Amino acid sequence: MQSERMKDELMRLDFDIHHISVMSRKNENHHALIRLVISALATTEELENLMKKDIRKKGVLLRQGGKSRLALVDERTHSILTKICEKKRNREKVFPYSKKEMDNIVKSYSPPNRNYSVESLRSAVIKILRDCSFFEDYVPFVTGEERKDLESVEMFLADFHPMFSGMWDLEDEEVAEDFLKVYHELTGESPEKIAEKTGIDEKLIRKLLRK
Repeated sequence: MQSERMKDELMRLDFDIHHISVMSRKNENHHALIRLVISALATTEELENLMKKDIRKKGVLLRQGGKSRLALVDERTHSILTKICEKKRNREKVFPYSKKEMDNIVKSYSPPNRNYSVESLRSAVIKILRDCSFFEDYVPFVTGEERKDLESVEMFLADFHPMFSGMWDLEDEEVAEDFLKVYHELTGESPEKIAEKTGIDEKLIRKLLRK
């Protein structure tokens, strides 16, 4: 059984991941990169190698060290990737960034006093997924290190991955309320400032913070 300290750590990691995803929404390229790290556990090398032709109907083909894997991604991430690739050539890179630039992108959306990189963001998601896996560790199947039928992996992601279930987005009002209350508690920022940073309607922020 997990200790209370571990549960608190996982709650904080959950908020940090949610924060990075939400804060990056104003820049589609940054948001797509971050969502792919979160949704598919993409590594820096996989992000560097990704080309338009790798965006498949069922997911995204990721390549690293001469190996490739078909990574399942949530519907919203797939839609954003498709959109930013509309005017790219088939063999054109999706993300024209160096490793350092990618790390700086993730760092720029990190919560106050928390500095994440691509790898540490990926590691945080892995900790969350391992906590959700219960008796079977699904992470090796998600990352392509081990093989399992695609349907089983898809069912696990749909049920337990917060990006697939919408818990790391803000479409659900209860999800938005939980995120905003923690964010407000951590930063003390006004509803106006929060609206400016997140793109969430200020009236909705004020309403949810009063609950």
